[in-house]
Amino acid sequence: LGLVKKIAVGICGDAKEAAQALTERLAGRELVCDATKTTRADKIASEKSAWEQELDAWTHEKDPFSLDAIDEAQGETPFSGGEYLHPRQVLRELEKAMPKDVMVSTDIGNINAVAHSYLRFEKPRSFFAPMSFGNCGYALPTIIGAKAAAPHRPAIAYAGDGAWGMSLMETMTAVRENIPVTAVVFHNRQWGAEKKNQVEFYNRRFVAGELDNQSFAEIGRAMGAEGITVDRLEDVGPALKKAVDMQMNEGKTCIIEVMCTRELGDPFRRDALKKPVRLLEKYQDYV
Repeated sequence: LGLVKKIAVGICGDAKEAAQALTERLAGRELVCDATKTTRADKIASEKSAWEQELDAWTHEKDPFSLDAIDEAQGETPFSGGEYLHPRQVLRELEKAMPKDVMVSTDIGNINAVAHSYLRFEKPRSFFAPMSFGNCGYALPTIIGAKAAAPHRPAIAYAGDGAWGMSLMETMTAVRENIPVTAVVFHNRQWGAEKKNQVEFYNRRFVAGELDNQSFAEIGRAMGAEGITVDRLEDVGPALKKAVDMQMNEGKTCIIEVMCTRELGDPFRRDALKKPVRLLEKYQDYV
C-alpha cells in the first residue's frame, strides 16, 4: 500500500465491506463534502447531458481516412443488397433497444472501443470487457459464461468481424449446451484496430488488415443458431429486440450481422505505438 502513490491512510480490505464499515463510522457526522454535494451532482448531470447531446450529433467519424471510407461506401452495395451503415449510428440504435437488466461483453477492436460510449448500466455485474489485456475473441465465450451464471438476464456480445473469427465456433457451444445468447457482429471487412494504427503511425501503409468474409448470419445458421443480417439503420433496433426475445422466450442463440462502413474511431490507446524512424529512402513516405 502506498507503493505507487503517496497515501495518508492505507486500507486493505474487501471493497464492499470496507465501504460499508466506513459509511457506518461516518454516520451522524458533519462532513465538509456534504456542503458541495448538490453542486457536484448538478455538475455531473450537466456533463452527462452535454455528452449525450454530443453523441447524438456525432453520426460518423470525421478524420480524413474515415471520410474517404464513407465516400467509398456510397458507391458500394453489401452482398445483402442494402447499404453500409455508420458504426456510431448503429451503436446509438442498439443502445436505444437495449433491454433492462442486460449483460454486455465487448471484444477487442475499433468499433468496440467506440461502443463503450454507448453502453449504460444501472446495476453491477453487467459489463464485461477485456480491457488492457487485449485478448481478441473475448466477447462470445465470456457472455456464454455470464449467461450460464445468470440465465434470467439478457446476454449480448459485441464483436468486430476480425475478433469474431477468433471465437465464432463457440456459437456451437451455446447451441449444444443450451445457453442462449445474442451476438452483434460489426461486419466492416477489416481488422479495424490494426488498420487505425496503420493510419495513425504508418501513413496508410496497410499490411494484412483487409478481410473478405462470408455472411456471419449464414454461418450462425449453419451452426444451429438464428441469423439476421442488418443493412438498414431502421432495422438495427428491431433486430436486437427480436434476437433478445428469441433468447429469453425461445432459448435460441442469434447472430446479428451488421454491415458497416470502414470508417474508424479514435484508438483506445494512442500511446501504444510511436511513429517509426525511417532510415531507408523507400520508406520515407510511411511516417
